[in-house]
This record gives sequence, C-alpha cells and structure tokens, in this order.
Amino acid sequence: MAFSAVVLTGCGGKDDPAPGPIIPPTQETPAAEKFEVGQVLPAWEEGYLDLHCINGGRGEAFYYILPDGTTMLIDAAGAPPNELTSYDSDSPGVASRPSVNINSGKVIVNYIKHFAPSVAGGKLDYFVSSHYHGDHIGSWRSDYNKYGWTPYDKNGSQVSSINLNDGGFLLNGLAEVGLAIPIVKVLDRGDWDKPASEEYGTDSGNKRYQLYLNFLDYAKRKNGTVRETFKVGTTDQLILKHDPGKYSSFKVRSVAAGGHVWTGSGTQEATQFPSVEECLKNKDKYSIGENHLSCVLLMQYGSFDHFTGGDICYNGYSTYSWKHVEKTIAKAMKKVEVMKASHHSTNNTNSTELLTVLKPDIYIAGVWRAVQPSPTTLKRVLTANPNTKIFTTNLDASNVTTLKADGIDPATFGCTGGHVVVRVAKGGTKYWVLVLNDSNEEYKISQKYGPYTCL
Repeated sequence: MAFSAVVLTGCGGKDDPAPGPIIPPTQETPAAEKFEVGQVLPAWEEGYLDLHCINGGRGEAFYYILPDGTTMLIDAAGAPPNELTSYDSDSPGVASRPSVNINSGKVIVNYIKHFAPSVAGGKLDYFVSSHYHGDHIGSWRSDYNKYGWTPYDKNGSQVSSINLNDGGFLLNGLAEVGLAIPIVKVLDRGDWDKPASEEYGTDSGNKRYQLYLNFLDYAKRKNGTVRETFKVGTTDQLILKHDPGKYSSFKVRSVAAGGHVWTGSGTQEATQFPSVEECLKNKDKYSIGENHLSCVLLMQYGSFDHFTGGDICYNGYSTYSWKHVEKTIAKAMKKVEVMKASHHSTNNTNSTELLTVLKPDIYIAGVWRAVQPSPTTLKRVLTANPNTKIFTTNLDASNVTTLKADGIDPATFGCTGGHVVVRVAKGGTKYWVLVLNDSNEEYKISQKYGPYTCL
C-alpha cells in the first residue's frame, strides 16, 4: 500500500524529495481541509478520521475522533516532570509542554475539550490502557505533592493525603482525564497477574496498579464506566457508536494483549507466552517486561491503515523465543500508512520482522526521554521503507548529536516537536499530517504535509 503525496509545506531537510505544486484552498474545499500555517487546526467534520498525538512531554496520549464522532483515547501520560525529578540519571526526560506548571493529565483534558466533536456529548467513548506503566496511565510516587498530584478519596473528594487501601487515587494521568471527562468504557490487558510482569508484586508497581483500580472503581460508581479485557482477534469490541452503518469500511482489529496474538485467520488468537500460572510461578526467572504485554491495534478506514502497539518490544527473546511478540504479530499484519512508534522508538522494539511487513509511510514517535528515538531503531525503519517520514513530539539536544553521529539527520524529520495530527479524508482515500505548536494551548498549525494518497 504505497502512497503518493503533495507536500504543502514543512520542515524537511535538503534530502527531501522536491515538493509538488501547492494546492490552495478553494471555496469547494471542505472546511476540515483548509490548513493554514499559523492558524488553528480546523475542526473535525463527520466522515473524517483524526489521530492526535498529544504532547505533554511526560509520556503518550493518542486521541482519536472516528468517522461518526466516536472518540477514543489510548493512554494518558503521567510520568513525573523532568524539571522536578530525573526518571533515570543516565537518560533524563525532556521538557514538559507547554509548562511544568500544568499536569500532563490537564494537558490532555484541555486538548480533548478543544477538539472533541459535539456528538461526543462531553464524554470519551473508549479509553485504552496499552499497559500498566506510569507514562501511559499515571505514576505513583510517595512524595506526590511535589508534582502537584492532588489526592482524592474513593468518592472523588479532594483530601489532604491519600489512602490507597480505602479507594483513594491521585489526580494524575488517567484519573485526571477521567475526572474531567467521563469515560464510557475502559479496555486493557486484564488483571495484572494474567500474566504477571516482572513488576508484579513490587511496592511501586502494586501502588501504581492500585491507583488505576481505585480510579476505575470510582468511575464505575460515578459514571457507570465499564472495564473490559481486550478480546484479541476481534473487530466487534472497539466499534463506532453513533452511525456505524454509514462507515462500513472502518474497523479496529484487536491484534495482541497480555501475551495473546491474533493469528490473522478470522478471530482466532494464539497464546504467545507460557500459561498464566507458569508465568506467575516463574516471574523472576522469565522476567517478563510489562511492555511485552501491551495492547496492539490495527485501525482501517477505506484504503488507510494505522498500527499502534503501545510499548511492545522483543528484548530477552534470545533466551525465551516467545518474548519476540513483534515477530508473531508481523505474521498477521500488512503495510500501513501510519505507525505509532512502539515504545517511543527506543532500542529492542520496532523490529526488522515487524517493520519489513508494516513499511510505514509516516512514523510518529511519542518521545519523552533523552535517548528517544534510538538511531539503531530509526535505521531499521528507513531500511524497511526509505521514504518513511519520521515525526517526533520532542527531541533532546543531546540526542541530536547522537543521531547525527550515527548517520541520522533530524533535519530530514517531519518535525522534532509538537502535537502531531493525522487527518484522514472521508472514505479513507487520502490524509494529511499537521504539526501543532505545543508551547501554548492555542493549537495553531506550525507545519503541514499532504495530501498523501492511500494506494
């Protein structure tokens, strides 16, 4: 599924192909397609598919407006801001956007409230937790007040200190989003011990997962939020809610979760990992990373295909071959137009086996640490498809030097900072990539690319 494109404008480097003619908007051009640098992104319109990579500098949050106005958020960034603590002394985080004074959950809330369609009714139809890490659902730190993570009791009232054992939660990540925007359904990989990752049973891991459960319990009592486990292989779980019959070419396939992978045949799944009981019994021996268990989706609309796989990775497969979940996933995949970079484009992920099949035309990395993206990983991306356009939500100055030293020039990227939006036209025949200024909350376009034609 190759693509052709007319590049309107952008920040590409000298190695970019020569741009085609600029197509000026006309009165016949739908308002949703009138993109102007320096102007606010036009509102979504019915029939379009929007993919928003929201950048707060503290993890991932992808907001989707589906063709009939159904809304979905995959992950809600909640890592501590680098300005207040170092995630890793060898690999610090990037700067918070737009400011360290705004929680990442609040960044997501403000963004969604700005772009949400009226048909959404002020709610999120779906929240997908790709896996149970703080930069995806919200973090736990005992000194939570330092980060502005306000404690709440089980009834949703602000309190002076948290009581985890009595249903308390922190205003951070998913909880901050869900307290402001009611969520209809939450989907995840299931109970944390099915199977158990290496973090299961650790103090910080247990408390982070308990925060997640406590908030979901509150959301169920307050708003009727339903929690479901991913049904791998199916297309009838993440469905259009408002007018599904009108957009029959749209579907979302649940590809993998919790060690289960779609076989590519019907709705059949295969178990990738040892049994739940064996994983729990041999937790330390197997050392299964939480990332391995991420939820994976393939979204299709007409000729447009989009792959998103949380933090799936393949490290440790030389000892246990079943850890190479990407290799198994690849057997059921196809070429895609847009790929969300797995695990922020770090090492030991986005494998040759998977990329050789996906061959993404657009590769979006939600960067929040200085080591992201890895030059080794980007080389695999460009080997699979030399024409891939790379977009990163952030890029630390130290990594610019690292990338250049390894033969990757960030000047050729579509962007190295900002919210990244993909807007797919009605019917899924073409799409654009828009970069929005993330230094404030005005959401003005700083770069624009397209339209790209899906073939």
